[in-house]
Amino acid sequence: MHIDMDSWSSEKRKKEETDRLSSLPNHLIHKILSFISMKETVKTIALSSRYRFIWTTLPYLNFSTEEFLRLKKSSIFVTRYLTRRNSQVDVSSLKLCFRGKVTQPCVKKLMDYAFSHNIQQLDVEYLLDNDIRSFPLSLFNSGHSLKHLSLKKGFKTKSALKCNRNLGIMSTLDIPGLTTLYLQGVTFWTYYHRDNCVGLLSKCANLKKLTLKSCETQGMNSFSICHPGLSNLTLDEGRFNVNVVNVVAPKLENLTIRCNNNGNSVEYVISAPNLDSLAYSGDHPLHLKSTDHGFHHLKEADIRVTGPNVADQDHQMVCLLQHLHNVKFLTLNLKSLELLLSSMDLIAHEHSPFVNLKSLTIYPEGEMRGLPKGKVNLSTEVNNYLPDTSPRATLTMFSREEIIAVRDVVSVQKLMAELRVLLKQEIANTKTQRKAPMERNNAKMHDKGKAQPGTKMQLQIEGNITLIKRCWKDLSVQFEQRKDKVCLIISKLGSIEGLLKKLPATNRTMIQPCFSSLCAEADTVLSKIMKMQYDENQGRLSVCFHELATSTTFEPSS
Repeated sequence: MHIDMDSWSSEKRKKEETDRLSSLPNHLIHKILSFISMKETVKTIALSSRYRFIWTTLPYLNFSTEEFLRLKKSSIFVTRYLTRRNSQVDVSSLKLCFRGKVTQPCVKKLMDYAFSHNIQQLDVEYLLDNDIRSFPLSLFNSGHSLKHLSLKKGFKTKSALKCNRNLGIMSTLDIPGLTTLYLQGVTFWTYYHRDNCVGLLSKCANLKKLTLKSCETQGMNSFSICHPGLSNLTLDEGRFNVNVVNVVAPKLENLTIRCNNNGNSVEYVISAPNLDSLAYSGDHPLHLKSTDHGFHHLKEADIRVTGPNVADQDHQMVCLLQHLHNVKFLTLNLKSLELLLSSMDLIAHEHSPFVNLKSLTIYPEGEMRGLPKGKVNLSTEVNNYLPDTSPRATLTMFSREEIIAVRDVVSVQKLMAELRVLLKQEIANTKTQRKAPMERNNAKMHDKGKAQPGTKMQLQIEGNITLIKRCWKDLSVQFEQRKDKVCLIISKLGSIEGLLKKLPATNRTMIQPCFSSLCAEADTVLSKIMKMQYDENQGRLSVCFHELATSTTFEPSS
């Protein structure tokens, strides 16, 4: 028996290609399914026999009550899902988005199930209505295996979004294994935290990373973050209605503060002798105080002041820099530098505090409008105050033009990459489409002419005219599609050319050869598209009119 090996290999390849997704190992399929909800995951049983039970072994659960019209239905779904899930498989992570009471059955079932199956990561989004809701942190205290916890507020309706109310949290956390905590849009109430949150994290012995985003305080004079093992702390867009924010973290290495002061002068009292990196961005200079007489291990500091000028800011800026006297790599924006320039009387007779400074970088990022062109000339006093007393320190200043040039170079490179991909796609399309449509249409026309030897002349003429109209309509659609592609290619070329003209000569010289090559490639592709359009128009319409002419030939009378 003869076996056609080429045919057999082709069939095998087709089967492999059509079922490539099912041939993936379980852990990859699980990872793919982790991006969709539990409800959608169950529907994958219709894909193939491989997926019949794969959803029962998922270690990543993703659930939202918003997928159901009523909470009762969501509770029924959760019960059925958990009943049929393989209980021998641990839950690696759970994403939970819900509204209503925290104690509702579906939430409690999911939490209890996850905690009993050694969950390591939990992401909770609580959808708020118009009223303020309190969230008990004690809900998570059963998760002794939990390492990463995220709690953030959401909104059920657009009207609730406008109310700008945060989620009030109560009680404390008692999760010994927790290493990462992310809280977004929560309020710390004095009623629930009478110790100003000093003990909030006291029972999370292994916590390393804490992020508070868009959080606020109510009824407190001070707000405290205290933890013996915390190494990374981010306070992002906080609205702390207090006079003092205390941070006591002996092992803290990285501190990031991004805030909108809203006119409030908040003092940050930091006890972190091992602080290595400080990043700050805010309307006013950071009101900083160190309880350790300076940050002796500080390596990097990035200070950006972005707000309008306010009285006494220059003095506050000088005080801030004095607290950073051990820094080795310092970055300032122009606004910070302007505050130094306006404080000549304060620094004229002062020695530079930066005894260990190795590098100072000044750039205008974040305040491009209204800046003077070119580089700012530093006064003698500022020069003396900044790097000059440290002979090994280097000063790098970027002008507005240099920052814009860097951004334009990135934009040009991105556009050229997009255009290159688009051209490759069109080259592939022209190769596959060039002959197939013409051959297919010629065959149809030929078959149609052969199939109508006995039809009446009028019907045949009408049929061919209809065919011509349909053919012309198809060609018009194809023409519009190709015209859009041509316009897109030309538009990207124009955008790149416009950016190139703005670049300094040095940058333009480096990019120009690559752009010229891309233009030549675009010209070739556009020529092929136009020629293909012309050939199809001419070929298909010629066949149609030939059929029409043939159908009008009178047959000799018998």
